[in-house]
Amino acid sequence: METRSKSPGGGGVFRPTLAAELDQPDSKRELNVEIFTRIAREYDRICKLLSFGRDLKWKQEMVQQLPGRESPRCIDLAAGTGDLSFFLGERYPDGEVVGIDLTEKMIEVADGRNQLDHVRFEIGDMAALEIEDGSADIVTGGYALRNAPVLVDAIREVRRIMKPDGVAAFLDFSKPKNKIGQFLNIASLKFWASLWGLVLHRKPWVYGYIADSLAKYPDRQELESIFRAEGFELVERKLHFFGVMEKIVLRKRS
Repeated sequence: METRSKSPGGGGVFRPTLAAELDQPDSKRELNVEIFTRIAREYDRICKLLSFGRDLKWKQEMVQQLPGRESPRCIDLAAGTGDLSFFLGERYPDGEVVGIDLTEKMIEVADGRNQLDHVRFEIGDMAALEIEDGSADIVTGGYALRNAPVLVDAIREVRRIMKPDGVAAFLDFSKPKNKIGQFLNIASLKFWASLWGLVLHRKPWVYGYIADSLAKYPDRQELESIFRAEGFELVERKLHFFGVMEKIVLRKRS
């Protein structure tokens, strides 16, 4: 059986251990670093391809619909190459925006794109943030929580760093409670993402992992229940792309 190399150059065409790697927090964290190190330079391109060019519009709309604040502190989790961070910077020109990502290569790309003095990027783990309690007005994440090694740990960190009236907004792949709908969502995503993994990297699993991680992610109702149990109230949710994508906006309960 093929085993996973811990270097970014490792991994063959097929990755039969992928599902098992996603089951364990440490191996999932390592897998995220490996994949996003590998794809950092292609990340913006693949987001456009997988979303048929809609990714930036979804992110921009999500930020534009956040509440008005004069000088908020904004934390963007799994910031990647910085799209949401830059939209936050434009939305709140007198605020402070910190984009946090686990992968050094992604931060390097984001830094190279950054033209805003009040936006900066840091390497960090969304489940163990080096941010003081109750200091963030806004928390965002694009394709963030699904990649958390332990989902509840990441959600608790979000709540810990938020002010009592703080708002969090997340955009990610989504699945319905209905098993047939889940199968269709995951199967279509697996095909489409694996195709581009093969075309761009000769490794279908590089993007095919998205479907595997979604299969292990809570459905919409389960996710809402987790948020409520962890001290959040649902403000808004909106489905995109026939339900494959979802925006969810939350407020911290005091």
